[in-house]
Amino acid sequence: MKVLIVGAGVVGTVYGAHLVAAGHEIQVLSHPPRTDDIRIAGLTARDVLDGSTIQADVSVLADPASTAFDLVLVCVRGDQLRVARDQLAGLAGSPTVVFFGNNPDGRSAIGTAVPGAVMLGFPGIGGVLRDGTAEYVRIKPQPTALQVGDDARLAEFAQALSGRGFAVQRVADMDGWLVYHAAFVACIAAALYRCGTDPGRLAADRATLKLMCAAVTEAFGALRDAGVAGLPRNLATLHHRLLKPVALGYWTRTMRSRLGELYFAAHCRHAEAEMRALGDRVIGLVNAPGAGHLRQLLGAPASRL
Repeated sequence: MKVLIVGAGVVGTVYGAHLVAAGHEIQVLSHPPRTDDIRIAGLTARDVLDGSTIQADVSVLADPASTAFDLVLVCVRGDQLRVARDQLAGLAGSPTVVFFGNNPDGRSAIGTAVPGAVMLGFPGIGGVLRDGTAEYVRIKPQPTALQVGDDARLAEFAQALSGRGFAVQRVADMDGWLVYHAAFVACIAAALYRCGTDPGRLAADRATLKLMCAAVTEAFGALRDAGVAGLPRNLATLHHRLLKPVALGYWTRTMRSRLGELYFAAHCRHAEAEMRALGDRVIGLVNAPGAGHLRQLLGAPASRL
């Protein structure tokens, strides 16, 4: 496939590099200064756990309307979504356009201006950019999520990822999934910010962990009561109200291990503005009388420490 990457941060770099390795032709939409380096050095992604590195030669494109693509992968922060959407309004042809990231407003945030088949998804990695290299880890409990559908190019994208060793899940209600996931991530980020984005410190702070778990459970319950579908099954089980001790133990072990840093803390440290804004949006979406712990975690002054 001929693929355009919009947003060459960690996610765009990792998935773009793997798509090149899978034999697809990749171009990256120009966004200096990051793409100035990409024009010279290409995309470089390093798996932190196994040390493997991919270096992929790609070209940088100034005008997304100048070339017809099969697939467009939009990997931008929530605050960049509107700009990216407007940039893509003039896309040539009828590509499959996958919006790939934190977006609790789902399809409604994208509107109808983007041509082609608009799809929703979420990456299954965490990581940071260091000296132009995306240092990343695949998050085992969270496979790459792509919406269910019969779009052939989305299926080819999923197949390419599977061939590169990525676990892929197809989600029937991706809009709802994104709302639940936003609530989950916002709570973890807020708890980490209370502890200086130190996962070891959070693991030792039982009060904050209990507040985090209670907030997630409340958010999930309020969303279910509001009729929102799409709750990820693993999160629904872990954060069931009858399994609070299990959730507390799980998060204590996770934050104490290397995974706390790789899965969550590194991103929270490097994307604080995005995570704070996500928390504010979750508060607006989960407006339920019984969500006191959620409001305490996401909205109280302590969460700004």
